Amino acid sequence: MLTTALRPRSLLLLVVALGVAAGFVLLSQWQLESSEQSRTVADPAKDLAVPLGEAAGAGRPVTARQADQLVTATGSYRQDSTVLVPGRLQDGAEGWWVVSALALPGTAGQWPDAGGDLSVAVARGWTADPAAVPEEPSGPVAVVGRYLPPESPLPGEDLPAGQVATVSPAQLTNRWDRPLHAGFVAAFAESPAEQGPQVGQDGALAADPRLLSPELSRLEIDQQPTDESVNLLNLFYAVEWVVFAGFALYIWWRFVRDEHLRAQHPEEYYYLDGDYHYDDATGRYYYYDPAAGEYYWFDDQPRDGRDRTQDRTGASS
Repeated sequence: MLTTALRPRSLLLLVVALGVAAGFVLLSQWQLESSEQSRTVADPAKDLAVPLGEAAGAGRPVTARQADQLVTATGSYRQDSTVLVPGRLQDGAEGWWVVSALALPGTAGQWPDAGGDLSVAVARGWTADPAAVPEEPSGPVAVVGRYLPPESPLPGEDLPAGQVATVSPAQLTNRWDRPLHAGFVAAFAESPAEQGPQVGQDGALAADPRLLSPELSRLEIDQQPTDESVNLLNLFYAVEWVVFAGFALYIWWRFVRDEHLRAQHPEEYYYLDGDYHYDDATGRYYYYDPAAGEYYWFDDQPRDGRDRTQDRTGASS
């Protein structure tokens, strides 16, 4: 069988089968990557900043469409409003988020039931030392950050004074006695209001964003995945292409095997009309061709089974 496999015709078919199998494997890899990519759905438009009033409905819950939107907000930090949120990781280290209330002038009309201007909770940055937290920047400030949904409120009786368990505007509005947006802003950049927010003309965050409090580390929060499920259809196709690759190699193996068996036992592959017989003297099978009226050895049968005028050898009856 090895001799049959090493024939030029068999080797040529092997090259073709390997090429087809390789193509199927590449298609399988593509389908597998597609199934993984579908797990995270990111919206490029959410990385282009828009004013907070346009991105978030005042007095309304944060929807999936609003969450993770890059926003700009201009206002003034309320002095002595800063609270710390423990258990926050930054570059593998555990520390605290520094959260303050940003008052937004001229926003009373966005939520008439609030009875005054709105504020928004802003996570100004991260610190590893709760004793070295800077005071709120003074004066009007332009903030750029990602608008995030509220965290679930948790009791914080066991926490030191000035600390809260989560960034929950529902709890902070009572603490600060101010109407707040339902979500909060994770600040990426701060600048004096007269300088404007640190964004480009297209709304993208500036290349080197900075905070007004250099003691704090800038937060870097990507869009959260909106779909964590694996696309089962793509996964099925990936497995299917691997099966097809194996089938291409199987077809070549069956071709070589059949060629080998045909050479060893030609009588088992007899497909012409007429009778066939076995010659004891030579140990060869022969058949009778009724169209030609003659006998022929099986191993002299033309390969295409149609042209019977070439390479004939008479067989004794």
